[in-house]
Amino acid sequence: MERRQTPEILDYRNENGHGWSFYINDGVLRRVGTTPEDDMEMIRNVQKLELRDDDVLIAAYPKCGTHWLWEIVTMLRAGNSEYHNKPKEIAMLGMPKYERADELPSPRVLNSHLYLRHLPEKLVEKRIKTIFIMRNPKDVSVSYYHHVNGLKQSLGFEGTYSEYLDLFLVGKVSSGCYFDYLKDWQQVKQDNPDLPILTLFYENLKKDTVENIKKVAEFIGESVTEELCEQIAEACSFKNLKVAATDVKEELPNGNRSEVWKEGHEGMYRKGEVGDWKNWITVAQDERFDDVIDRKFEAKGIVFTYE
Repeated sequence: MERRQTPEILDYRNENGHGWSFYINDGVLRRVGTTPEDDMEMIRNVQKLELRDDDVLIAAYPKCGTHWLWEIVTMLRAGNSEYHNKPKEIAMLGMPKYERADELPSPRVLNSHLYLRHLPEKLVEKRIKTIFIMRNPKDVSVSYYHHVNGLKQSLGFEGTYSEYLDLFLVGKVSSGCYFDYLKDWQQVKQDNPDLPILTLFYENLKKDTVENIKKVAEFIGESVTEELCEQIAEACSFKNLKVAATDVKEELPNGNRSEVWKEGHEGMYRKGEVGDWKNWITVAQDERFDDVIDRKFEAKGIVFTYE
């Protein structure tokens, strides 16, 4: 029987005790939730997951519009603008109880925050259509801070945004380094030219939702009308989606909503705006941010929209 070595636990909490412990799995920094062994077993099971030929996968770093896009694609495949009666988390590879994705009828819309090397091995072989969405890193940092700050103590982050930013810029946050994640998926496209990948930007989807919905529909092979795209755009507006998400009665894979979020917190949805980072990032922090972005994405061809 193969004996697996217990990975080293890396404590990256700051001097105030705010932050997380991590371990490294195949070059990726993974937050220690239960135990590294349990997390590694979950990853191995995800890698072995059987995919269906008509699956569509949405890949994104947290707070880049995963749920928004999942609702859009789900509606396109259903041919209507009705909300799905189950939370997207049961179709999220890498979340607790992700195995429930097998309960979903075809065609499924899966989603994940994982790197390609931690996703099902059949993804490339079966040429599963993949939609990759990214968002400008400044808004990601602010949105993700409010997300983790709203989680209960065992899951969340009790520090200030400035403390969180210090960790975000060096990739020592829950879900790892955003910059490395984007570069990794960019490399995936270069290394796997036969894998059908559609790349979207959160800001473009926000600016011209209907036209981007049409683009998604064409990519996944769905015939749509202008009216349906407009109806889906309206149903998936931030205001309407925020209300719809709170109406989902089914328990989340990692607990009831009241067990996950602090009392009075808005939950998954806050503003969904482009440019809210200006209300949080100081001039000095902005200069640090730009320096990191320039170094990380030098000659990578990724151009972000910040307002």
